Amino acid sequence: MELHQRAWLEKRSFVLLPNKLKLYLKDTEGEYENYISYENLKSEAQIRCRKNSKLLFVTIAAISFAICILLQGLLINQGFNYAIVVLLTIAAIFATLYQVKKQNYVIVETFDRKKVIFLRDKPNRQALEKFLNQLWRHRKKYLREKYFYINHNHDLKQQTERLRWLLEQNIITKAEFKSAQEDWIIDKTYQS
Repeated sequence: MELHQRAWLEKRSFVLLPNKLKLYLKDTEGEYENYISYENLKSEAQIRCRKNSKLLFVTIAAISFAICILLQGLLINQGFNYAIVVLLTIAAIFATLYQVKKQNYVIVETFDRKKVIFLRDKPNRQALEKFLNQLWRHRKKYLREKYFYINHNHDLKQQTERLRWLLEQNIITKAEFKSAQEDWIIDKTYQS
């Protein structure tokens, strides 16, 4: 499954592979391609919003100046001043730019403190939710196939650590964790 996202001077593509996530980014600084293994992805996503503080500051400053000029005109009975209209127009333009540039993200972190950043509304929320659900399913299937087994050559501590990690990542349930531990202990007893 693939997800393609476009934003202001930026293109992002995400591809689910059997054992990893492929990332592709093209922006004004160049093209980047990266792969992140399913083992390295954390099992939760966060929603964040990036706001352009400079645009917000200019908007608030333009509105403040317009109010100051209006109050000054009212205090000295100067009448209507066209500077107010100009400043309010500038403020409206910057407020619109601020809203357009504000971007919502869904962030999936990795165990090595990197971040996979998805644009929340590109192409739309439903497409992103569908892709993320597929990502979690692919990840779960891959990790179960690779790590959810009993190895009689390893000791109980190694088996338990691996199973506990699978449990923490929501790959297996508590019942599966307990059952696997009991099976390992029973099998080990019969081998002795």
